Amino acid sequence: MKKHSLIIVISFSLMVFTCREQKKKETQQAAIPCDTALDLSKLILPVPKHAVLKDPNYYIWGASMAQGEDKRYHLYYSRWPKSKGFGGWLDYSEIAYATAHAPDGPYTHEKVILKGFGKGHWNEQSAHNPHIKKFNNKYYLYFISHVNEDFGQKNQKENHRWGQRIGVAVAENPGGPWEVSKSPLIAYQAGKGAEGYMVNPSVCQKPDGSFLMIFKTRSNKPELKTRMIQCMATALNPDGPFTIAKEPILTDKEAEDPFLWFQDESYYAILDDQRGLYTGHHGLALFTSKDGERWETAKNPNVMKPEVAWEDGSVSALTYLERPQVWLNEHGKPAMLFCAAQLKNSNDSINLPFNIHIPIKTK
Repeated sequence: MKKHSLIIVISFSLMVFTCREQKKKETQQAAIPCDTALDLSKLILPVPKHAVLKDPNYYIWGASMAQGEDKRYHLYYSRWPKSKGFGGWLDYSEIAYATAHAPDGPYTHEKVILKGFGKGHWNEQSAHNPHIKKFNNKYYLYFISHVNEDFGQKNQKENHRWGQRIGVAVAENPGGPWEVSKSPLIAYQAGKGAEGYMVNPSVCQKPDGSFLMIFKTRSNKPELKTRMIQCMATALNPDGPFTIAKEPILTDKEAEDPFLWFQDESYYAILDDQRGLYTGHHGLALFTSKDGERWETAKNPNVMKPEVAWEDGSVSALTYLERPQVWLNEHGKPAMLFCAAQLKNSNDSINLPFNIHIPIKTK
């Protein structure tokens, strides 16, 4: 009997000790900031010279990549004719498609897959800033376009900008065929945090299976009228319908063109800190959130300055380093950063913007 009682006492003591240790461990983990280990600036690797997509006849801008079941890499990118000038993106951009056998390329142009559909369509003119994601064995190519209507702005260009909306093209294979949404994924919703143009989306799947989008827009709040801001929207399916959040996010300072993902129980977003308001210099900045709704500057906000370190040891200053798009590997970790770029100093007589594919260390 005494022996039996002793066993019970020892077992109970072990259980209490185990529970205390588990609680202590959980408390310690909870105290660790969600982005302690993520310092992307230390993971950026030198860029091979072949990891650039350029064309002497086209401005090349934002690009987004997905790996196919064929083990090839499929890149979707914006381009518009050199003859239209840099500002020609608004009315003349199209989305082209290229493939490669490695994530950093070199990529070979295959075909143009999206243009403006013409009068009578929401995507009347241009197709721009692609964002590719694979959900449930289908490929979702998010993009922006616009209609030519009078939105009461000061000139035709601003009317075209104000009419920009987000759409999606869906395919079972990365090379198509693509079914394009017959209406914008997000239209104006009274009383919500977005007004005017709604552009440059990034979408990720939440742990509960629903979908979160962050996009660039304008606010109807008087104090934010002149500032680019971000807003959230949620949906049960990757092709919507999306419901816009009531309040915008990241409104204290200006940044743009988010790329959103979820890893290690946290949400992350890279934005173009074009005015250096978050990092102190023009470049890319990292933000984080535990719930996808309340965002803050990451503990290590600097991702990249506008310069590229090449594999041969040389360094090039960049005029542009924009439109960050990340390829996540099979473990859901950032492995390649795609950015629109242009050399600041070049001996090339044709120094047009290009897309650069920047390796990220994953181990």
